[in-house]
Amino acid sequence: MKQRKWFPLIIILVISSASLEACSFSVKTLATPISPEILATPTATQASIPSIATATAAAPTDILPTVTPTLISIRADTIPMLEVVSSFNLREIVRSLAFTRDGTVLAAAGGNTEDYAIRLWDVVNAQSLGELNGHAGIVWDVAFSPDGQMLASVSSDHTAKIWDWRNKTLIKSLDFPGQVVSVSFSPDGQSLAVGGVDEPQGQIQNAAIWTYSVASWKPLLKLPEYLNVTAMEYSQDGRWLVGGGTSRNVKVWRASDGASVFTFNHAHQVSKAAISPDSSTLATATCQTTVNDVCTEGGVWVWNLLTGRLTQRLAGFPDIVESVGYSADGSTLIAAARNGTLRFYNTSNYQSLFEFTSPGGIGAMTVSPDGGFLATGGNDGGVSIWKIVYHP
Repeated sequence: MKQRKWFPLIIILVISSASLEACSFSVKTLATPISPEILATPTATQASIPSIATATAAAPTDILPTVTPTLISIRADTIPMLEVVSSFNLREIVRSLAFTRDGTVLAAAGGNTEDYAIRLWDVVNAQSLGELNGHAGIVWDVAFSPDGQMLASVSSDHTAKIWDWRNKTLIKSLDFPGQVVSVSFSPDGQSLAVGGVDEPQGQIQNAAIWTYSVASWKPLLKLPEYLNVTAMEYSQDGRWLVGGGTSRNVKVWRASDGASVFTFNHAHQVSKAAISPDSSTLATATCQTTVNDVCTEGGVWVWNLLTGRLTQRLAGFPDIVESVGYSADGSTLIAAARNGTLRFYNTSNYQSLFEFTSPGGIGAMTVSPDGGFLATGGNDGGVSIWKIVYHP
């Protein structure tokens, strides 16, 4: 009889012990160490990448990938952190610079009396990728195709050359009546525009922009201008093609059929032109004031591409402004003067944000399409690559 009274108690103790062991196993599972990557506090350069912790933690044997910090874009609020991060040299004057769309490769070219090679530079690893040889005169401009497969170059040797730059081979060479000094691919990569000197008519020095089908290299349009076409660019929406410069005019054509839309008149010659990312605004690099044919004050004129009106005149540069460009987000207009002045404007009100000086002067300047890098080239042959660097 006493044994029967103890039997239920023994059963209860056995069940309780089993329950405690189950709880102990559950606690051990939750005590698995959390990977250090999840616990790590993001650095300032990682701030734009959200840290996401989920309930399904990896097993202790798994290795979580580390977060690679991305480039901080060049924009109005980051300009003060801009620094030179690498540099290299051409043997003579730098005339032209161009980035691939992803900003990983820079092409630099120019020359004066003998150095007509196009240098290729690995921006990420700061090392040379070799050079392209074939021009017999100054290389005035270079441009990568939107897909990054081709590089186009134009020269005083009366040719435009299209390269497979990775394999260092020439795809096509196009001949022209005179020197050609500007080149641009359309945003869809289907057309190539080349600007330069055309056949003279009597005492009139003609110029033109020729466009070609990239698929066949057959000519498409010929857009007339005068003297030379130092400034040329497609709008990013593919709607407009602008060009001109030496005639003191910059014309706007409809890219689809070459219909003339606007002619923007300047007091002096125009070096380069840049269209804002939203395709609404054109900035032209020029000289504001001359004394005895010497530029004593450079300027940037800003035009509304929808109305054809001049909206801003940005002056106060010690020398002619050689180049202009926009940040990828359109918040900043960047102007580079021959004396080395590099000035940044906020496009919301066109107030000056910041100014740097390049000791070797600036003959060429460009911004990478991804917004991560800026490149400047000087009259001394030096090329500098800039990016935003955060110092905690």
